[in-house]
Amino acid sequence: TGSGDVDTSKVVKADKDGRIQGASGWASLVVNSSWKNPSGEWHVGYKLIYELFTDTLTSRIKKERKRKWDEKNQEEIAKAVLHLDEFDQKYTKVEDPKLKRAREDLQNRIDLLKKQGDSYDDKGPVIDAVVWHDGELWRVALDTQSLHDDRKCGKLADFVPLTNYRIEQKYGIFSELDACTFVVNVYDEGNILSIVTDCSPHATHVAGIATAFHPQEPLLNGVAPGAQIISCKIGDTRLGSMETGTGLTRALIAAVEHKCDLINMSYGEPTLLPDYGRFVDLVNEVVNKYRLIFVSSAGNSGPALSTVGAPGGTSSSIIGVGAYVSPAMAAGAHSVVEPPPEGLEYTWSSRGPTADGDLGVCISAPGGAVAPVPTWTLQGRMLMNGTSMASPSACGGIALLISAMKAEGIPVSPYSVRIALENTSIPVGGLPEDKLTAGQGLMQVDKAYEYIQKSQDLSCVCYQIKVNQSGKS
Repeated sequence: TGSGDVDTSKVVKADKDGRIQGASGWASLVVNSSWKNPSGEWHVGYKLIYELFTDTLTSRIKKERKRKWDEKNQEEIAKAVLHLDEFDQKYTKVEDPKLKRAREDLQNRIDLLKKQGDSYDDKGPVIDAVVWHDGELWRVALDTQSLHDDRKCGKLADFVPLTNYRIEQKYGIFSELDACTFVVNVYDEGNILSIVTDCSPHATHVAGIATAFHPQEPLLNGVAPGAQIISCKIGDTRLGSMETGTGLTRALIAAVEHKCDLINMSYGEPTLLPDYGRFVDLVNEVVNKYRLIFVSSAGNSGPALSTVGAPGGTSSSIIGVGAYVSPAMAAGAHSVVEPPPEGLEYTWSSRGPTADGDLGVCISAPGGAVAPVPTWTLQGRMLMNGTSMASPSACGGIALLISAMKAEGIPVSPYSVRIALENTSIPVGGLPEDKLTAGQGLMQVDKAYEYIQKSQDLSCVCYQIKVNQSGKS
C-alpha cells in the first residue's frame, strides 16, 4: 500500500569512528563494524512510529507513555513544591528584590510543571532507518532508542539487519512495550524503504483459520495446516485499513508472479456497479488466464436480499462465501441457551441476488473461529465472526483439494474445483430461496474430492453467458 514507506534517498558516509548522522537529526548513529558495505554509502531516513501502528496499538502505547510521563512530572512537581516550602521556612519575610524574584521563580516552576501536564501531547517516538547494500543484498537496520526507557537499548549497532522478507523470511520487533512485529522491503535502489506492519488483527486471524500449523498442539491447527502463504497487505494504515485500487492491483500482480494456487480476500464493501471495473477485469484475467482460484467473503450486511458486497458476492469469477453457524458453534462460541436444531446461515451474512442477476453467494463455510491474532494485541487467540472468517475456512478446504489433486496428477482448474464444490455442498434450508442465503450450501471437502476423482477424465469447458437488457435500465 505504501503506508509504511520511508524516504531513504539521502546518502551519508561514516566518519572515522563509524558514526553517521541519522535523518531525524536528533542523534548520531553508530554503525556496527561487522556490517559489510563495499560502497561505504548509507541511505538514511526516519519515520514517526505512530504512522506504522494501528489506532488500537497507538492508543495503548500513548496511555502507557502518558502514565510514565505523569509519574516523572509529579516527581518534579513534588520537588519544586518542596523547594518552595524550604524557601518559605528559611525566609519568613521576603522584602529583598532578589529574594522576591527567587520566590517567583520557584512558584513559576510549579505552575509551569502543572501546566505542561495539562497540555501534554504525545506525537510519538521517531525511529531512524539505515539502508545499505552488502554486495549481495539490500540490508536494513533501525535505531529504536526513542521507544525504550533504557537508552542503552534499541541502538542501531545492536539491530540484527533485515532484508526483503521474501528472501530470508525474517522479521523484527520494535520494542517489548508495543510487541509489534514488522518486516521490510527495499525498493528503487535503496531510495525507498517499506516497513510493513499490521493495519488490524484481521489478517493474522484469517491466515490462522486457513493455514495455522502447530505440530505439538493439533487442536490449534487451521484447515490446511502448513500450506504456504504469501501475505499481501491491501489495507492502508493511513486510511484506517481501507484498501486502495493500487494495493489491490499490486497484490494480484504478486500472486501471479509467485505462481500462487489460491487467493483469499476477506475484504469488501457495497458497490453501485456489480461485476464491473478495473479490479474485476484484473480478477477475471487472474482466474481465466492464469488459472488461480479466487475466494472471497460475501459480506456481513444481511439478512436483507441483494446485500452481497464487492467483489466477493458480485463478481462472477470469484467464489463468494457466506457464513454458516452449526448448533455446536451457536452453543459454544455464542452461548446460545437453546441452539438451533440444525445448522443455518448467520443472520448478518449477506444475501443475493446481485443487481445484475447473479446468485451472489456460491457456497457457505463456518463463519466464526477462535484463531491466532498478532502479538501486539497481547493475547494469543481471539473469537471473530464474519464472512471474513468463512472465506479462509473455504479457502483452506480448497487448498486441501488442490494438494490432493497435485499429488495424484489431476489437472487443477478453477472451473472443475468450483463445480465440484457447488455440486457436493449440503443444502442449508429446504426452500429454493435459501440458495440466495447460503448459495449451494455448506461445502464438503471429502465429497468434493470424490467428485473431482470421478470427473477427472471429463473435459472442462468454460463459457460465459451475457444477457443484454432492453427497455428499462
